[in-house]
Amino acid sequence: MLLARKRVAGKDPWKAKNWYTIYAPDMFEKKEIGETISDKPEKVLGRKIETNMKELTGDLKKSHIKLVFRVKEVTGENAYTEFFRQELSRSYLRSQIRRRNSKVDSIFNIKTKDGYTLRASTSAILTTRILTSQKKAIREIINQELTTISTNNDFAQFLDEVTSGKMSSEIYKKARKIYPLKRVEVTKIKLVDKPKSKEAA
Repeated sequence: MLLARKRVAGKDPWKAKNWYTIYAPDMFEKKEIGETISDKPEKVLGRKIETNMKELTGDLKKSHIKLVFRVKEVTGENAYTEFFRQELSRSYLRSQIRRRNSKVDSIFNIKTKDGYTLRASTSAILTTRILTSQKKAIREIINQELTTISTNNDFAQFLDEVTSGKMSSEIYKKARKIYPLKRVEVTKIKLVDKPKSKEAA
């Protein structure tokens, strides 16, 4: 996987190859996020590049939110990407769990208003251990809230809810009625399927 970075100055040992500038998706204002090299443009298609919200927005508080984009189109020496995955860094997640804390992990498939299927992973962090029945109730509330948010928002709006922290906050408010949680995190969002109109585009 490529890491978002600028080209390092120096002599290019592959004179027959070209550098392609990689851009973030429309929802991130097509910001330039890095470069890749290839002898053929078709070999650039499908390549993945990792960056984070700090690089995209300048917000230092969001450096723990990692994003992976996938090249979907190459025009000239420009490579345009689509969203592939968003996840929280492992170091950030470890920092949220203290000794004697426990967590309830969940994975759900959800669909946005405009037809994108996503796989959402969440963690509800608690200060103590709870009953299996309470875990089940927490998962049900998280699933209900994720479904409500996804069906009422398109793909771009849904991702904004995730990366802004609004979604975690809303889920936390509902789930803490079952048990006094420490916090809730949406730990990963992965693209599973796109609507047919987007696949043909």
